[in-house]
Amino acid sequence: MQAFIFDFNGTLVMDSYMHETAWRQYVEKLCHREVTEEEFKLHVHGKTSPMILEHFLGKGKLTKEEITAYSEEKEVCYRRLCLENKERFHLTEGAQEFLDRAKADEIPMTIATAANLANMNFYFEYFSLEKWFDIGKIVYDDASLKGKPEPDIYLKAVEKLSAKAEECVVFEDAVSGVISADRAGIGRIIGIYADSSRELLEETGKTDICIRDFREGLSVFF
Repeated sequence: MQAFIFDFNGTLVMDSYMHETAWRQYVEKLCHREVTEEEFKLHVHGKTSPMILEHFLGKGKLTKEEITAYSEEKEVCYRRLCLENKERFHLTEGAQEFLDRAKADEIPMTIATAANLANMNFYFEYFSLEKWFDIGKIVYDDASLKGKPEPDIYLKAVEKLSAKAEECVVFEDAVSGVISADRAGIGRIIGIYADSSRELLEETGKTDICIRDFREGLSVFF
């Protein structure tokens, strides 16, 4: 394996509580109903904001301008919750040490995420991600790529690393992300379940191994 590609939310950072809380509040505001656990599993985790909004409000019923405005309203709520819950908003256990080792070994790395650019800029500033990643090689939701489980995001990440898909390792916490990586022909897919479900990841039949966090990853890769 020659390169590492990381999903971000729920993989490198533990933020499911803030993510889910923000969507619960926003769906209640827009639709006057609650989000079910099944909806979080199938239609929220690993999905882009436009995909999530279309699930709750109806496919094709929103203009691009409405999707952009609604998405940013929700993300403003999410970022506020992150700053209000700093004890929950942190890099996954072992992630800093893992990234330090990978950088020292000169392993090419990038992030492939359903997050938008505003959130990625927020993460780069909050976590000082420039220590490990080139923001120019990050793949994020810019409305030009199909969201996970389609393979587009991971294919773009492979391209940005000038790598071959079969030589890359992807780290994912969401079922849709695992399927996306598999469809992209990624050589090795690692499930991260510290903020997710090991059972759901293993049930895809597409993960090579599942680890709780990057403390376990250190022993696997280094």
